[in-house]
This record gives sequence, C-alpha cells and structure tokens, in this order.
Amino acid sequence: MKIFLLMLLLLTGTVRAQLDSLKLSCLNDSMNLIQNKAGLNPFLKALDQLQHGQRKVVSIIHLGDSHVQAGFFSAPLRTTLQTRYGNAGRGVVFPYQAAGTNGPPDYSFNSQQVWISKRNCVNKNNLPTGIAGHTIYSSQRSAKLSFKPRERSITGQPEQIVIFHGSRADSNFTYQLSDSLGKPLAVFDSVSSSPTRSVFTLTRPAYSWRIVNDSINKNGRSSTLFGASMENAQPGIRLHTIGVNGAEYQHYLRSVLFQQQLGDLGAELIIISLGTNEAYNTGDFNPEVFESRVDSFLTSVQKTLPDASILLTSPPGIGQQIRASSKKKRRAYQYIENKNIPIVCEILKRQAERHSAAYWDFYTVMGGYNAMSCWAAQGLTDKRRIHFSRKGYSIQGTLLMKALDQEINPVSH
Repeated sequence: MKIFLLMLLLLTGTVRAQLDSLKLSCLNDSMNLIQNKAGLNPFLKALDQLQHGQRKVVSIIHLGDSHVQAGFFSAPLRTTLQTRYGNAGRGVVFPYQAAGTNGPPDYSFNSQQVWISKRNCVNKNNLPTGIAGHTIYSSQRSAKLSFKPRERSITGQPEQIVIFHGSRADSNFTYQLSDSLGKPLAVFDSVSSSPTRSVFTLTRPAYSWRIVNDSINKNGRSSTLFGASMENAQPGIRLHTIGVNGAEYQHYLRSVLFQQQLGDLGAELIIISLGTNEAYNTGDFNPEVFESRVDSFLTSVQKTLPDASILLTSPPGIGQQIRASSKKKRRAYQYIENKNIPIVCEILKRQAERHSAAYWDFYTVMGGYNAMSCWAAQGLTDKRRIHFSRKGYSIQGTLLMKALDQEINPVSH
C-alpha cells in the first residue's frame, strides 16, 4: 500500500507539473472538474474492486471523432491509469493504414493487398461498420494483415486477441494468427467465439502478429474486418480508443453492428467526445435534431451497457472559417469562434443530467469564448483552429485526467 501511495503521489505531481508549466492565460483551471459526478459511481466502484483484488480488469472506451482517432487525446489517461493500476491490454486496434487513413502512433498494420474501406460517416459503399467505426474488405484469400508495435511499452504482449469480423455464416473467411514467418501463433477459442467474433489465445509470447485467412475452410468468399482487441490476463486497465474522422452522434447511432460489438467489448466507463462535426456545419446545425440524436445514442448505449458509467465531454471552441477582405488575388480567410459550440455544450450538459451521466466542460476549461486563438498563439492548434497539435491534445488529455483524479482520489485533492 505504501508503494502504491508513493506512485500515486508521483503521478499526480507529474500531471500537475505539466499543467503548471503551461503559459495559457485563458486556461480556466478552477473549472476543471467533473459535473454530475454521481454518474461516475459505477466506474469508481469498479476501480476500488480492482485495487482490492476483487476484479481483474476495468475497461474504458474513449469514443469520438477526429479528436480521438489519432490517439493523442486518450494517451494521458492510458499512461496514468495503466501505470497506477496495471496494464490489461492495448484494447481496440484497427488497420488504419489499410483503410488509407491516420491512426495512433504506437502501432501499425501492413498489408501487400489493396483493401476496400468504409467509415461510418461516409456512404460511399454498402459495407457495414462495427466497433472501430471503420471497416476494411477484401475478396482475396491471400490477403494478410501484419501488426507491428512502434511503442512496446504501450501495446504490450497480448495473451488474447479478439477479432471482430463479418459473419462466418455468411461466407466470411475464417482466420488464423501467425508470426512473420507464417508459423501458427495462437489457438482458436471456440467456446468464447461467435460467428462474428473470433477469440485467439496466444501459445507463445509475441509483440507482432499476423491475421491470415484460413486456407483449409473453402466456404469463405471474402474478409470483412471491423477491428481487433489486444488483451491480457494481468490485473489492470484496458483502454479502448475508438475515433472516426468526421463522425457525429448519428453515425454511431445508426450502426447496428457497433451497438452489438459494443456489448461484446464491454466497459465500466464510456467517455464520449463528439459534437465538433455537428457544430462545424454552421448552416445545417439544428439544435433540436442534435439533441434528439444525443438522447437516442445515450439511450442505446445505456441499453447495451446498463451498468457502465458514461462521461460526456464537450468539444473545444473550434474556429469557423470566413472570407476576409483582401486586395490580393489569392483568397484570404480568417477564423472566428464557432457560434454553435456554446449551444452544443448546453445540450450535452442537459442530456448528461437527463441520462445520469457525468459531464466535463472542456470548452469552459480551455478558456471559453475565443480560447482557441489563445491556444493557437502557443502553437497548440492547426491553422484552421479545429484540431490541436499533438502537444495540444496531450494537454487536453492531461486536463481530463486531472479532473477524473479529483473523483478517483478526492483525499489527495
């Protein structure tokens, strides 16, 4: 217990030191707290059980849009909580490279084949989307996907890998896991698996692994993959990062497979960071429609995972691009505060109360009106003031971790 408390103090001090070093005059640190904190009670109870050896794993899902897809926002939570409580696995991973989009920096998937891809917010083909909000598809039996860690301290050594895929009953390939030389790496767990989920237990330690189509089963005609989860049997935290560039509440809501696989994945805490893209389209934003979609999505999540805590986070004060007057021939733009963000924040807060969910008002914490200009002046945003830099997202994640820590360890605060 003394060792744990010492580690806790060191981690808390690190988080505070990062925040104290910021030169952001707009930062409203006094408002960096969780509202409706009773919504976190199931999660806090699960953490207490984990600490006292009454359970082995506490799973967290961080769900969102482009602010989440790259993984930088979630990273401070993963690092702090897994260092403190133990690493129960990397959680959800997806072959973003095969889909032609960006992903977290700690791993990559390589493939020699060309895959058809889909994300839940784009209607370019009829592929369904599942747990990662993305899908890749191939009809080539020789198609392979090779997972390689870039930061082993984060990805770890999985003991179990769960692959989410199209139904084997509908001509989807069956799979095997092998090493880079093609030698079998894991055994198929038929008891824990289902027609749309294949569970593999590794037979020897490995950081890298490969998904290959089973050449023995001739019934397969195509491979539809929704993602995988890297897990181990060690006590600790498993944090799943699920983000889709351009995603809105409605896009996750209308994905039937996402809801199903969300139940398969399970979680004690679901952090939902959406709302930016609804607010971005200023001319099409309808507050009543947005609130209805938030309400419906939260209802569906609570139906799927009734015992999980939900934490809604507000979007940042993103910029709105307008044409600036200029005598030069090339177009010039300036970026002003997006007028829809305060409306989105108010709706999210209201829906959090309605669904007994917790709420973190990042818009207020980062400084409120025109705070994005303040962050931009420190090089923490992109040119359009919609996204943050890697350091900017790290600051955002650190602020969220600090707010959560006030509920996890109230005595130290």
